[in-house]
Amino acid sequence: MNKIINVCIVLLVLLSACKNKLDDASNTLLVNPKQVYLKTGDSIQFAITNATVNTVINYQPNIGDFNSGNWYVAPSSVLNDSTQIILTITDGSRQANASITLLKSDVTDTVISFNKTILPLMVANCNFQFCHGNGSRAGKVELSTYDSVMKSVTAFKPNSSNFYLSLLKADPLLRMPPAGPLHAYKINYIKKWIEQGALNN
Repeated sequence: MNKIINVCIVLLVLLSACKNKLDDASNTLLVNPKQVYLKTGDSIQFAITNATVNTVINYQPNIGDFNSGNWYVAPSSVLNDSTQIILTITDGSRQANASITLLKSDVTDTVISFNKTILPLMVANCNFQFCHGNGSRAGKVELSTYDSVMKSVTAFKPNSSNFYLSLLKADPLLRMPPAGPLHAYKINYIKKWIEQGALNN
């Protein structure tokens, strides 16, 4: 009889341990896919399991954008042939990680130079008298030097950069430059320069 009781106790202990492990597993924060290769300009949705409203997503380096629904949108241009981005999901004391390897979609993608491309664009369209240079600061914005331009730029983030967004406004009274919109290829140079890190090159 004692043997039967002992066996029952052992079985109960094992069942309890298994239940605890299952409970822990069902509460584990998970992200899928764990590793992905993504070309510039593409996007992917990450599935996060057991997340709450307190879940925070961070990624380093801070390249590309996260949109609602856990969609990561890659930039259209990067400097290196491949860039490793580490994604960290935090929910209280729980954490999950994933990695994105960002690849150039176009091997001919060139590095945009501030001094050779962006600055000449501004000299021709922005930083002259009564606008954003030559002693003028329309809207308290000056665009005559790299440092002054960077006050309106968030490196790697054109969609968070007023310098870039001001070129896209639909209202002609708000869009820069006032004389008329820049050609699309010039706007694309500015976008790529910011996506590449807005370097003083």
